[in-house]
Amino acid sequence: MARLTNILAGLKNVTLPTFFPDATRGFIRTVDTQDLKNAKVEGLIMNTYHLFTEPGASVIKELGGLHQYTHWDKTIISDSGGFQLLSLIHSNQGLGKITDKGIIFYRGSKGNKKKYDFTPEKCIETQFTFRSDIIICLDDCPQKNASEEEVTLAVNRTIKWAKECKTAFEKQTKQRKFDSKSRPLLFAVIQGGDSKSERKRCADALLEIGFDGYCFGGWPLSEDSTFNEDIVAYTASLTPSNLPKYGLGIGNPTALALSYLAGYDIFDCVLPTRDARHGRLYIFTDEIEPQNKETFTRFWKYFYPEKDSYRRDSKPIDENCDCYTCKNFSRAYLNHLFVLEDPLAFRLATIHNLRFYTLLIEKIRAWKTV
Repeated sequence: MARLTNILAGLKNVTLPTFFPDATRGFIRTVDTQDLKNAKVEGLIMNTYHLFTEPGASVIKELGGLHQYTHWDKTIISDSGGFQLLSLIHSNQGLGKITDKGIIFYRGSKGNKKKYDFTPEKCIETQFTFRSDIIICLDDCPQKNASEEEVTLAVNRTIKWAKECKTAFEKQTKQRKFDSKSRPLLFAVIQGGDSKSERKRCADALLEIGFDGYCFGGWPLSEDSTFNEDIVAYTASLTPSNLPKYGLGIGNPTALALSYLAGYDIFDCVLPTRDARHGRLYIFTDEIEPQNKETFTRFWKYFYPEKDSYRRDSKPIDENCDCYTCKNFSRAYLNHLFVLEDPLAFRLATIHNLRFYTLLIEKIRAWKTV
């Protein structure tokens, strides 16, 4: 079956496949929206929990929604915020608790003490207030080392919350008088840890409820921290190819390419921007060929501008990259900026890493045989 090449989300056309960098709190550190557009970024993912607590849903609503508030007129996905909340609670149970009704949390995103009741209905209502183009259901993501009983409980909650999210979504759509074309899309998240039977049980239940797209939820890494291609691909196989598949948090370049072959269309990750600020840049070293997975391990590598060997290097980071950084600055100058820890280093590195990802997406879109 032919791959999806685009979807319509809130009247915005989304070309597939695509990669959305994480603008968790409504921004990507060190760069502005024009930098993002120049790097050919086509969309952003933002975090519902963090924005719900700071600046607050009422502020964003009053200022016209996330697009106007952030000066970003392209696609915005808002994730549920549940992953962040659950991760914090799993690491410190004093921060909140998880019930069948939702998540109760006792801290704001800046660490202030305040009680938040994060129910499926509240999660969806908040994302409508944000005017997001793609909305993601609240789900229960188990820990990496969760027991079979904990995984089963997480799947049960994910299914229950998805039903409640769908009901809240339909209520908001009707109240706001959206039609089938103008409304945002609603994606559900498939949980189940490393259990294929639980993954299938979760996917089957979500398909019965009916959503616009389906996400891989949980941890895409095995216990040894390698990419778990088997469970990621199996999860993709559980949903129909005529609906988009979203690899939540899948963003390592090799994992992204492998996940596209497995059927995924949308990706997001903090890696390119976080790595940029830590002096880990990406460069292409070879062509990536879909028929030969061996090329997936050698088509890119890290570049570390702080190395003393680049102090007098007049070449750009990557001679085949057309980003603003590579067109205007040398490795020697990047080395100077990083050694002195000047903020310009982080901006130029972030621009480059984001363009690496959009170039990778362009290469994958050119694959005609997949």
